[in-house]
Amino acid sequence: MTDNANFELSERLRAGIGSFVRRTRECAGTPSDARSETLGLLDRKGPLSAAMVAKARAVTHQSARKVLSDMEVEGLVTGEPSPRDGRERLYRLSEDGMVELRQSRSARTRWIAIQLENILDKDDRETLAAAIVLLERIASSGSG
Repeated sequence: MTDNANFELSERLRAGIGSFVRRTRECAGTPSDARSETLGLLDRKGPLSAAMVAKARAVTHQSARKVLSDMEVEGLVTGEPSPRDGRERLYRLSEDGMVELRQSRSARTRWIAIQLENILDKDDRETLAAAIVLLERIASSGSG
């Protein structure tokens, strides 16, 4: 495949995945926002400081700190002093935060499962399963 064909395929993949994610969130009633992104990040990465959350989400430190503070008041995260630097707080998901995250993920998974059943036939689902393996391979590659 030529460099141009690879670029075009990459653009179609990026756009298609983006559309799929947006449509799934919209139809499942789980729109992406700072809170849902932060819950997912804390679940994947474990305890993080506001600075780490800001960097991972590409937002300002103040913005991340505000979201984390609000979520702590709501009981979705807990914060504690960092053992490395007592001036820094590390945040982790609380049980309520995990419940909210699971409910959101479950709603999206249910919507996708219904679409797979209603739109794709058996052969399409097998093709999709093979494509997922390829996407996982790309995502786990060491090159950044």
